[in-house]
Amino acid sequence: MKKKNSIELIKEQLEAFRSHDVDASILDAIKHNDQLDADVVTSLTISDLHIMRAAARDNGVKISAIVDQVALTQGAVSKIVNKLAAKGLVEKFHQSNNKKDTFVKLTTTGQIINQIHSDYHEREEAQLAKFADDYSKTDLETIATFMAQLNIIREKNEK
Repeated sequence: MKKKNSIELIKEQLEAFRSHDVDASILDAIKHNDQLDADVVTSLTISDLHIMRAAARDNGVKISAIVDQVALTQGAVSKIVNKLAAKGLVEKFHQSNNKKDTFVKLTTTGQIINQIHSDYHEREEAQLAKFADDYSKTDLETIATFMAQLNIIREKNEK
């Protein structure tokens, strides 16, 4: 295959890859779960799910610890936590020995949503691992290098 044809094939495959909206697929799986109230889940965003995943660790997490785990500002995280609390997906609380810091933990409904989100990623990671078994370590390193360089080009073009 000629190099120009290979580049066109790569461009076509990248476009197909970009057209798959993983976030929409995850949100769709949550919205179509029979255990969940449709009114509660209709306006969820992927950022909401990331906040919930961060809050799922331990039995209560400081809001500041959530900020450290997601690519959002303290203000954005606080706003999302308040929205999730109003929907009954997280509970905000203070520990008896620490009235200064606000902690967050998932409610039962929040745990169900977080589990659906986690299951989706686990299935995707298992499929990727199985797929990657067909390639050598060198092949995978070449692909990773190629993708990293593509991302550098895209970042430069965004400026």
